[in-house]
Amino acid sequence: MKPLVVFVPGLLGDRWSFKDVQEALGGIPTLSLDYPTRPFSLLEVARMAGETVREGGYIVGTSMGGYVAQIAALLFPEKLGGVVLVNTFASPRRILGWKRLLIRALGPIPKGEWLKRGIKVGMKDPHFGDDERVKAYVLGVLERLTPEALYYRLKALADAPEIEEFPQGVRTMVMYSEDDPTIPPPERRLLISRVKPEKVVVCKTGGHFPYLFNPQGFASSIAEFVRTERL
Repeated sequence: MKPLVVFVPGLLGDRWSFKDVQEALGGIPTLSLDYPTRPFSLLEVARMAGETVREGGYIVGTSMGGYVAQIAALLFPEKLGGVVLVNTFASPRRILGWKRLLIRALGPIPKGEWLKRGIKVGMKDPHFGDDERVKAYVLGVLERLTPEALYYRLKALADAPEIEEFPQGVRTMVMYSEDDPTIPPPERRLLISRVKPEKVVVCKTGGHFPYLFNPQGFASSIAEFVRTERL
């Protein structure tokens, strides 16, 4: 049986990122995707998510995975019951800025541990909600990634297409953390104005990773939205 909810992690997540959330959801069938370790596109992952979820199911994406969920909504507007967009953005171009050009310029350069060190330098404690468990998990994912696999993720984000219009027939819930330094308020407002969510959930804390910080509370929000009848 296909899952009712498909989770898509962010840049520094993996298919185990939502393990506690999935367990907390109990009887709701779920599946968590991972990114390929070869060159790929966010369009490819969006198509994978849309083909994996059952008819009327939901895609939950966080950060880069939230943008994947938006692309999936464009590809499968009639199939999806809805999407949940967590600490994500409306435009890769806006969120990356000049870094898009830098990421592309790194293509011919042999990858090494310097790439991981560069990511670590840019991650301050507020990203983790000041939770050492969350910090340890995310940095553990970074350590497990090969430099090449990390670059393929960065390149997929840099090359992601711009979404000009969101399909208004797809139910949407937007979740964001007040203390997340990754997604600035103007980008949150742009996302909300574009997708016109049925519901907005504001987490007081949790940094960029509220699903790791408070999996029970996160699961409750997901379950409530999924079980609500389509308006």
